[in-house]
Amino acid sequence: MTLPPIHREILVDAPPDVAFALFTSKIGDWWPVAELSVFGAGATVAFEDGALVERSPDGQAAEWGQVTSWLPPGEFSMTWHPGRDTLAASQVTVTFRAAGDQTLVVLEHAGWDVFADPAAARAEYEHGWPEVLRLYQAYTAPGRSETSEASEASGAGEPGEGSEGGDADEATWVALLHRAGPAAEPGVSIFAQPQFREHVGFLQRMASQGYLVAAGPLPDEDGAGMTILRLPGAGQLAEATRLATEDDASVASGFFTVTVRPWQVMLTGSALDGWELRSRR
Repeated sequence: MTLPPIHREILVDAPPDVAFALFTSKIGDWWPVAELSVFGAGATVAFEDGALVERSPDGQAAEWGQVTSWLPPGEFSMTWHPGRDTLAASQVTVTFRAAGDQTLVVLEHAGWDVFADPAAARAEYEHGWPEVLRLYQAYTAPGRSETSEASEASGAGEPGEGSEGGDADEATWVALLHRAGPAAEPGVSIFAQPQFREHVGFLQRMASQGYLVAAGPLPDEDGAGMTILRLPGAGQLAEATRLATEDDASVASGFFTVTVRPWQVMLTGSALDGWELRSRR
């Protein structure tokens, strides 16, 4: 008999983009490595090139899982095998949905059949995940400096906030259109192919540098997706092109092709809202 997934929900006092950034980019700050890890106290954990990796104080590494879907700020999924062989991996999905001024964070852990004793494994995680989420929830509490930093890195502070025209002209915006390349295997989902992890790693690096605005698949075209980057400073198109074509190993290897389109942003949401309010006076 297949056991049902573990399903846990919490509300955090942050918008979805900040909640996503704190869960992923800052996971090493709040995860209880002393109690729930491979190497124990003193270890670190972070997303690295499409994988969640724990590192011991003496430099040993243990992969906890591979990212299989990365759709900031709404969702990510990954295989899950801390301390286990990659062939004995379960699956974890975390979603982030706006709920008024808060974010509903939902974690689902499935795939118990890979364990020798599925019921015992599920029972163990039933006790572990609530503590993990409690610590994450506490970490997102208003007033923490980390929350403010994540808001800036995630783009939660809209360009143009506090002015009518915005600062869009002081940044370089680009739209990256990705399509399946010659190295992609025909007839197999892009997300199921191992090279996709290289693209996820690129998106994670862009997010950690504060460049990523949004990314996700285009549902009307198989294998296609769009990424929006915002680089600080004008005249950064060459750097954005280099990042898209060279830093993204999935593009450099031919798994994806990319079209880099400069985007002249004239209005952001906050600036447009202000214009609408003024027009009604």
